[in-house]
Amino acid sequence: MYLRSLIVAIVCLLSSFTASAHDYHASITDIQFNPKTQSLQVAIKVFTDDLENALSVRNKSKVSYSASSDKVKQLLAGYMASTFRFELTKGKPLKQQFIGSEEEADVVWIYFEVPVKQASLKELYIENGVFTELFDDQMNIVNLDYKGDMHSMLLQKSDKGKKLNF
Repeated sequence: MYLRSLIVAIVCLLSSFTASAHDYHASITDIQFNPKTQSLQVAIKVFTDDLENALSVRNKSKVSYSASSDKVKQLLAGYMASTFRFELTKGKPLKQQFIGSEEEADVVWIYFEVPVKQASLKELYIENGVFTELFDDQMNIVNLDYKGDMHSMLLQKSDKGKKLNF
């Protein structure tokens, strides 16, 4: 119950992102399982300045976000693949298909799809280490809609991954 209250409070804070610098480091991920396409559809909401910082550190040169830039698309796809993983079998990451991104005020939405090649899941390992290499206080909230049931988790630097059983 405490975790759900904490997640609701954080979601409220994140929904009121402002253009000024922020004192907390968080992301929200919404995942929907699509049994028809046998895939996970993923949308991640992050602060633009944190994203630019992470991509700049990774690229070893200044990166400014632009949804139309092929270089930024390539960097985003690589960053997501290295920090966000899904596994049906522990130790065997599923491949991501980067869809794109879009900017909204001072946040960026990043979209990708993960084919699971099965119409139902027994278990799923999720690892979200987005920005944990930059911020010790990074909180990554993950919400997964699996066949109408919502599963939520809070992942941090010390605990980047969890297993869900369905």
